[in-house]
Amino acid sequence: MGLSVMHDVEWVEFDDWAAMVCQVVNDVEIAAECAVEARGCALLAVPGGKTPVPIFRALAARTLNWPKVALLPTDERLVADDDPLSNAGLIRAHFGATGATILPLCERVDIDPGAAGRAADRRLRVLQWPLDLVWLGMGEDGHTASILPGPDFEAALSGPLSRRACGVVPDPPPKEAPVARVTLTRAALVATRTLMLTISGDKKRAVARQAIEDGPRSATAIGRVLAECSAPIKVVWCK
Repeated sequence: MGLSVMHDVEWVEFDDWAAMVCQVVNDVEIAAECAVEARGCALLAVPGGKTPVPIFRALAARTLNWPKVALLPTDERLVADDDPLSNAGLIRAHFGATGATILPLCERVDIDPGAAGRAADRRLRVLQWPLDLVWLGMGEDGHTASILPGPDFEAALSGPLSRRACGVVPDPPPKEAPVARVTLTRAALVATRTLMLTISGDKKRAVARQAIEDGPRSATAIGRVLAECSAPIKVVWCK
């Protein structure tokens, strides 16, 4: 394991995937426990996709005070809850039996992305902000959550500070999930007590490091999110 600090970002690097999983699980557990102890509840935003699955599995096995923990996805694909692409479905599959509260971004997926984003924004406004943890993943193009290239890219990054979510129609559509989305905006992602980014592979490591170097001038979503975040930031990387 290696540890370094880059532009006020803590980097922890692993050669072993199992060790990385353990580190991330410990970090999430600590964030949740501290929030419950301090405020009586914990509100955590977690990523979707395939990468966090082994971490979800290990985390769900921990004996947290789960009934006081609420989980919401950082982004959602506009598909049915039982669709393999659904992030809320993924979270529910792993944490539904723990007693945690699962907070899907979308109640309806049969509406256009703009309407879905506005509905998600209204629902998020009733939560107690800031979040206790925002845990992000990142694509090789530097996107994070569903802040993807396309007509909604700038709205997700530079919209009003009060806007928590927006609809996204990626252009071009990602091959692995060519569907419309709803994502937390940059303003929502940085409204957190702690931010963690988990990535793997040399290409993502290079993209993330360059994004941090570029700061607010970055062309990538992750660079612009991290540059705006005043909370402690931790990047956990594994080969």
